[in-house]
Amino acid sequence: MKTPQHNARATVRIEGLAHDGRGVARREGKAVFVAGALPGEEVDIRVTRSRERHDEAVMLSVLRASPDRTQPPCPHAGACGGCNLQHFSSKAQLASLQQRLLDTLERIGNVKPDACLEPVASAPWHYRARARLTVMRSARDGRVQVGFRQEESSRVEPITECRVLVPSLASLPARLQLGMASLKGPTLPQEIWLAAGDEGVAIGFCSRQMLSSEDRHTLVSLSAELGARCGFGALDRGQLRSWESPSPQLHYSPEPGLRLRFAPWDFTQANRAVNEVLVSRVIEALAPAQQDEVVDFFCGIGNFSLPLARRARRVLGIEGNAQQVSAAKANAELNAITNCEFSAADLFQHESLRLLQGRKFNIALLDPPRAGAAELCGHLRSLGLRKVAYVSCDAATLARDAKTLCAQGFRLSTAGVFQMFPQTSHAEILAVFQR
Repeated sequence: MKTPQHNARATVRIEGLAHDGRGVARREGKAVFVAGALPGEEVDIRVTRSRERHDEAVMLSVLRASPDRTQPPCPHAGACGGCNLQHFSSKAQLASLQQRLLDTLERIGNVKPDACLEPVASAPWHYRARARLTVMRSARDGRVQVGFRQEESSRVEPITECRVLVPSLASLPARLQLGMASLKGPTLPQEIWLAAGDEGVAIGFCSRQMLSSEDRHTLVSLSAELGARCGFGALDRGQLRSWESPSPQLHYSPEPGLRLRFAPWDFTQANRAVNEVLVSRVIEALAPAQQDEVVDFFCGIGNFSLPLARRARRVLGIEGNAQQVSAAKANAELNAITNCEFSAADLFQHESLRLLQGRKFNIALLDPPRAGAAELCGHLRSLGLRKVAYVSCDAATLARDAKTLCAQGFRLSTAGVFQMFPQTSHAEILAVFQR
């Protein structure tokens, strides 16, 4: 049943940006979230959804535009759900990310850093080295569509070009859509994983059921035509369950002189240039020396562990994904690093700290997923750590965990954002804590 506010029209002034990039206004005592609106603008809106504490609205027109408003260059802007801040200048995006971090730390964590790291900017376009495309057959005309989900929709926006993918990947969505049309079926891939390494490109075709041998042969040939290595994966409830072996392998360098091997489904930072800066800032902040013992929680394939091991006495990397632990061990061997070991453990359970019993560590690094590391942070005090670096992709869970760490006798010495995902409301954050 529609509430009286539904479809109401109004003129509002945008006061700020929400965590998802929507403009925030206030109307009749409630927050109103307006897609596409920028701070300082006066806009006409129509309420599309009314809740007890806030409304959601679409912008009908801009009456007074922000000086930071720009014209999106992408033909899919406003339809594709991937880059929702193309209308916001790159410089203003970065400043907004940094301010939102500081506001969130104070509002949720009741903490302030002693000093702010200078925010790190990215090239605004052609920065993204990996992506997951959705494949869907149109119910209207039966055509196969390859692209990204539309904003707040399960429908697919077919992508003819993508301005944020690195040049080696940018043209692949359109060419893959043509290739999908030649498949015989009845099963189609549900997702296509794209990844670019320092040398080469890999494509992973993922489906819930086995593709026919004819279609698999077609996709192998198509990948070869595109100059890419190819693999096939199995999906279970939207998650990758398994991957056929041998899998396509790529490499990237988190710092000069170090090469990490990865597969398309391995988690790696999408923005390789900013990742290099992030790794160097982590090293600079932690300043590991030859006598230091370091533990790296949520270590992945060794993005931070192995650079740290080149400087510290010993590093222990812990990761919940057993496949990534295997990849990390292989990367240590690939780079002839012998003072770094890796173990698999569920880091959302404090029992994982049993791996550390009988050992002393003075430095820790945390790089958790969006959910943060609440359970882990509640038990770090017992390790006797001198410094903790926390790399986060979510300011709210970082602020929550920062409050926990500060209650244990740490202080937040520095914090700042890294513009890992230009044209979006997302960023990577580095926060450094000291005893």
